[in-house]
Amino acid sequence: MKRILIAEDNRANLYMLQTLLEGEGFAVEAAENGKEALARARANPPDFIISDILMPIMDGYTLCRLCKSDEHLKDIPFMFYTAEYTERKDEDLALSVGADRFVLKPQEPEAFMNILKEMLEDARAGKRPAPKPLGEEMEFFRQHNEILFRKLEKKMTDLETANQKLQSAEEQYRLSFQNATDIIFTTDTGLNVLTVSPSVERMLGYKPQDFIGRSISETATNLTPESRERAVAEVNSILNGETISASIFSFVARDGTTKYGEISGSPIMKEGRIIGMIGLIRDVTKRKRAEDELRRTNVFLDSIIENIPNMLFLKTAKDLRFVRFNRAGEELLGYSRDHLLGKNDYDFFSKDQADHFTGKDREVLRNKVAVDTPAEPIQTRHRGERILHTKKVPLLDANGEPEYLLGISEDITERKKAEEELLRTTERLRRLLGGTVQAISMAVETRDPYTSGHQRRTAQLARAIATEMHFAADRVDFVRIVATIHDIGKIAVPAEILSKPSRLSDLEFRMIMVHAQAGYDILKDVAFPWPVAEVVLQHHERMDGSGYPHGLSGDDILLEARVLAVADTVEAMASHRPYRPRLGIDHALEEISRNRGKLYDPEVVDVCLRLFREKNYQVEN
Repeated sequence: MKRILIAEDNRANLYMLQTLLEGEGFAVEAAENGKEALARARANPPDFIISDILMPIMDGYTLCRLCKSDEHLKDIPFMFYTAEYTERKDEDLALSVGADRFVLKPQEPEAFMNILKEMLEDARAGKRPAPKPLGEEMEFFRQHNEILFRKLEKKMTDLETANQKLQSAEEQYRLSFQNATDIIFTTDTGLNVLTVSPSVERMLGYKPQDFIGRSISETATNLTPESRERAVAEVNSILNGETISASIFSFVARDGTTKYGEISGSPIMKEGRIIGMIGLIRDVTKRKRAEDELRRTNVFLDSIIENIPNMLFLKTAKDLRFVRFNRAGEELLGYSRDHLLGKNDYDFFSKDQADHFTGKDREVLRNKVAVDTPAEPIQTRHRGERILHTKKVPLLDANGEPEYLLGISEDITERKKAEEELLRTTERLRRLLGGTVQAISMAVETRDPYTSGHQRRTAQLARAIATEMHFAADRVDFVRIVATIHDIGKIAVPAEILSKPSRLSDLEFRMIMVHAQAGYDILKDVAFPWPVAEVVLQHHERMDGSGYPHGLSGDDILLEARVLAVADTVEAMASHRPYRPRLGIDHALEEISRNRGKLYDPEVVDVCLRLFREKNYQVEN
C-alpha cells in the first residue's frame, strides 16, 4: 500500500483529501505544517508528498526545498496543491525548488487522482522533470519573501474586507433579530437566557425582559406539562453538541390560551467549544400543514437506524418486501442486508412462520395501528431458534394511507430463559418459605393449644383485607406470612400463663405483652424479603399511641402492621379463649367500628367491615 504524506493546515481540506485518497487504497499520514511534515518524512520516508504553500511555522516552499536537498527524500514525488498561490511566478518558484507538479485547488476527484497516478507512474519509470535552476541562495529568499509578502498583503486586505462584511452582517442580524416574526433566543451553557427577540410578545404575550436572566428551567413553566420534559431533554442534547431539528411543543400564553410552536436549536460554538445554544420558535398554531410535514419526514429513522441495538427493518406496504435493515438485524438473522433487501419473509423462513409474520404485517397495515407481539419464535441462520419481542408500526403517507411498515425486534431469548429459571427458583423458595412459616406457626400453637388456629385464621382475614385494599400480589403474600407467625414471640411466655383459664393479672398480662418484642428478636436476623420482624413488633401498636411495646402512632406504624392489628383483634374476639367464651363476630366488628381512627386505622376498619357486612366474609373454624 502506497503511503502519502499530506502537509495541510486547513482541517476541512485535509479531511476531504484524506477521504479521497484512503478511498482509493492509499495509506495517508497528515501534518499541520511544513516542519512537522519534514520530521515525519525524515523519520519514515513516504511514497508521495502533497503540500499546501501557506502554512504556519514552515511554508510549503521551504518544505519542498529541504526535501529536495535531503539525500533520502529528494526522489520522492512532490506535489503542490494550493488555492492561494495561483500566479505564474508562484508556480515558477515551486518548480524551481524541485516540485514535480503545481496543481490548483479545487480539482475534480477523478482529475486529481489521474494527476497523482501519472506522477507515481513517472517516478516508477524514472521520468522526473529536471528542476529549474533557482540561482543563488539569496535569490531564492528574495523570490520566496516577495511571494509570501504579496500573499500576506492580500490576506490582510481580505481580512479587512471580511471585517467590513462582518460588521454589515452584524447590523443585518440586529435588524433581523429586532424584526423577526419568529422568536429567536440564546442561552449560555448554564441555560440562562441571554437574548429573546421582541416577537415573543406577539406569540405569548410576554416581553423579552420577562425571560432574560432567567434559567430555562424557570421559563419551562410556560410549556404545557406534556411538552416540558421533552423540551428539557432536547436542550440538554443541544448542549452536548447535537442540533435539534424542528419539533412541535405546546405553550401556555400569558392569557392562558394554548399556543403551538415549532422549535429548532443548535449549539453555539467558539474555537471548538460549546458556549451556549441558539433556538428558534415558529408559531405554527394556525398552520394547517403541520401534520403532513411531520408525516413526510423520515429524518429520525435515518439517524437512528444503524445505531439501535435491536433489529430494525422497513417493508413496503404494497408487497411487504424489505427495503431497509440495520446491523443488528444482519447479526441476528445471519444474512447480510444486501441478501435481505428486495425479498420477503417467504425467502428466509418456513411457510408456517412466514404466514404468521405476514399475517401480523397485514393486520398492522389494515387497521393502521401498531401491533406489539411480546414473544414469538424465529428461526435464524446460525443461532437456531430465538425468541423476539416485536413491535410493528404503519408509516403513513400524506393521504393517511400505509406506505411502509416499520418493525423493531428485541432478542429476548436469554431474558426468557432467565425469567423461567427465576420463576422456578422463586416458586421453590416460596414453597420452602411457606413450609418454614407453617412449621413456626405450628410450634407456637403447640405451646398454646387454646389459640390453635388463631394465627391461621388471622392470616386468612389479613390477606382478604390486603387484597380488598388492592395491595400488589407480593405485598398480599407478605401480609399473609407475617400474620401466620405474628405470635411467634409467645414461645418466650410461660405455657401456664398462655393456657390460664381465668383472667390474667396485671403482671401476667405484662408478661404476655413481651411476646411482640420477643417475636421481633427471633425474626430480626432472618433474611425475609419483607420487614417481617418490624410488623411482628408493631402489631399491638395503636393509632393513638396507646399500644405497645413502643407507643407508636399514626403513620409511624407500618400499614401491614395496621392491617394485622385489625385482623388479629377481630379473630381474637370472635374465637374462644381460655379465660372467656367466644364473643362473636358482631361484638368484634362493633369493637373495631367504635375505635375506628382511635385504635385502628380507619381505612383498614372500613375494608374489614365491608368484607363481613357486604361481601359475607366468614371466619373459618
